[in-house]
Amino acid sequence: MKRPMLLVGFTYLAALVAATYFSLEIAKYAAFTFLLLFIGSLFIKTLRDKKVLPIAFLTVTIAFIMYTVFTYVKVKPIEKLDGQDIVVSGRICEIPYEAYNRCYYVIETDRVELEGAKQNMKLRVSMSKALDADLYDRITGKVHMFLPTDNGGFSSRSYYSSKGIHMLSYLYEYEPYKVEPQQNKPIYYYFLKSRYNLIEAVRSLLPKKQASVAVGVLLGDKYLLDEEIKSNFKDIGVSHILAVSGLHTSVVAAVVFALLKATKLPRRYVNLLTCLSIVCFMALTGFSSSVMRAGIMLIVFYLGELFYAKADSLNSLGIATLLLTLFNPFSAGDMGLLLSVTATLGIILFEEYFEEGIKRLSSNLKYGAEIISKIAGVVSVTISATIATLPIVALSFGKISLISVVSNILVVLPSMIMMICVFIAAILYLIVPLKFTAFPMALISGILINYITWCVDILAKVPFASISTRQPMVLFWLGATCVLVAVALLLGDKYKFLKLSAILSSIVLLVGVLSYQILDRGITHLAFLDTGNGCSAVISKDGHASILSCGGDDIKSSKIQYYLDSQNINNIDYLLLSDFDNETANYAKDVIEEFKPYYIVMPNEKSIDDKLSRSIADSSKSVYFKDRADINFWDNVKVIPLKFNDQSYISLSVNDVKFLINPSGGNASVLPNECRNYDVLVTSGTLKNQELISSVYSVTTAGLDVSSRTAHKMVKSGKMPLATAGDGDIVFDFKGKKNISIRRVI
Repeated sequence: MKRPMLLVGFTYLAALVAATYFSLEIAKYAAFTFLLLFIGSLFIKTLRDKKVLPIAFLTVTIAFIMYTVFTYVKVKPIEKLDGQDIVVSGRICEIPYEAYNRCYYVIETDRVELEGAKQNMKLRVSMSKALDADLYDRITGKVHMFLPTDNGGFSSRSYYSSKGIHMLSYLYEYEPYKVEPQQNKPIYYYFLKSRYNLIEAVRSLLPKKQASVAVGVLLGDKYLLDEEIKSNFKDIGVSHILAVSGLHTSVVAAVVFALLKATKLPRRYVNLLTCLSIVCFMALTGFSSSVMRAGIMLIVFYLGELFYAKADSLNSLGIATLLLTLFNPFSAGDMGLLLSVTATLGIILFEEYFEEGIKRLSSNLKYGAEIISKIAGVVSVTISATIATLPIVALSFGKISLISVVSNILVVLPSMIMMICVFIAAILYLIVPLKFTAFPMALISGILINYITWCVDILAKVPFASISTRQPMVLFWLGATCVLVAVALLLGDKYKFLKLSAILSSIVLLVGVLSYQILDRGITHLAFLDTGNGCSAVISKDGHASILSCGGDDIKSSKIQYYLDSQNINNIDYLLLSDFDNETANYAKDVIEEFKPYYIVMPNEKSIDDKLSRSIADSSKSVYFKDRADINFWDNVKVIPLKFNDQSYISLSVNDVKFLINPSGGNASVLPNECRNYDVLVTSGTLKNQELISSVYSVTTAGLDVSSRTAHKMVKSGKMPLATAGDGDIVFDFKGKKNISIRRVI
């Protein structure tokens, strides 16, 4: 067998991905099934001689067994703590970060004050303010334990599990807690401290916006980045630049190798020191899966050169993949690892063919042949990585970029140059005698960052820069493209058939996009999003959208962005805030800053949050109302926000179908009789006396517990209940005056 480690590494990873995506029960049955297949294959001479299937079956069996054992040994004991209030004690083991107006710490516990509870675990603790604590200081306090969200497949729980975190918590800050400085620090502390110092140096050298981009590219720390910048990077297919990956690791290794080589050291020392620098960079970036994958491959390569053995790229990738997943079966839930591995595989398999094809095409040109030939490598790498990661990107992120090749050509090289400049500037800034020499490099970095953000912003505004995979047309195109590429690789002339596949794929996509635009023309969509306990309602038509409510759980704040992406909408006509409660306006600040709605309609009240008030003040058009406001748009939509006894309601009419939306509770008894007759009642499950309102349908936008209780009441009052309840969005489609359909979008 030519490449045994490739087979073992990728088979092991594929089995773990299947176990992560499905369930523990399926993993147990699959382990038993593949064990039988392995035993059976040993009795078939042909299979036994070729070795491929027996090895694959055994590898899959081991993968499922490891996943099952780790779940029962490490995860199940921790899951028993869900919902408990417990005093815990542990040391801060990661750099804290801020998000959603909260501070988050990851601690390694060594004491949990509950009989029979697992003492040693990795726990994320959230609180309202930052602690005066250093890394590896001890925190002791009472926390409330809860599990990360699990919607099946690659969920929040699988992501945290890949990081070794199986439980989340928040600190009871009104009860006594203490922070104890620790003198004995592990070696990893100094790498984390170096990372922290680098971040602070960059923030001191550059303005806030530039520093956030620089830190994102250099260390993959995206917590400082504006949502708009992150969204733009994702839309044009260059978000991998903001996640430290194989590209960054390769650049660092190449720079270090070149510098060491210039010192005229013996080759063996150059290679060994380069390997050491790769390990240090892995530690500096927090040993992220994608960096470790690239680091292991590069170390195998440099050590291979040291011993005069040429490393096989595919075998090296298999070894790296196996090492990353062997002792952490949950690592398959890390999207960064999956994207990194598949991208590398695509580059190894396809890059040479695409580069030859591009150079062959450019040789027939009269002008520009030399330039095209020089960028052929960058283009071919981008195309190869894009093709290989397409299925994962499409299914996981819900959108794909159609201009990623162009954007990567324009952005990747300047980003890597900027990364080197920022790193040098930060190092010089930390060396006090050389501090002044950091500013010229910071100036160059700032210029490059301005170019990158300008370029990304311009490209993100290109029509159909990205398309949503929630549209059936896109999934069909993805499937057709995968089939075409597979057939091309199986046929003789790979270059000829890959070129033909690209042409056919482009035709399918173009026809699909145009047909979708034609078929969706004139249809009004009203979506009630699955944002937990709260109400987020979006109405859209022909590329325009208005948000009627934007509330829900903190961890569901990306739902609105995700839905608008699925409709290829970048701008908002109206943002309506009927009140300022979390059930109605929890995401208002993010919506205003990211989408900059043309009009913001809200009650004239003083209960508004300061941060939200500042965001609204920056908006150009704000409209205030006292008891009601009348809004008409798109010729078929009428919206009336209403206030009764400090309770908020939204009366909505679409094609003469009447909705009453109550996002933040109250009592239906305060409504006058003329406001009690609707076709659809929408609540977050906290409206009292809902049965007083006459309606055919009832939609509850809440979690499963609240939705279940509300559904029973609605059935008794003669209404047909619908609920988000963690199962997906509920969408009403209005086609013409009388054609209405209701669907669930997961």
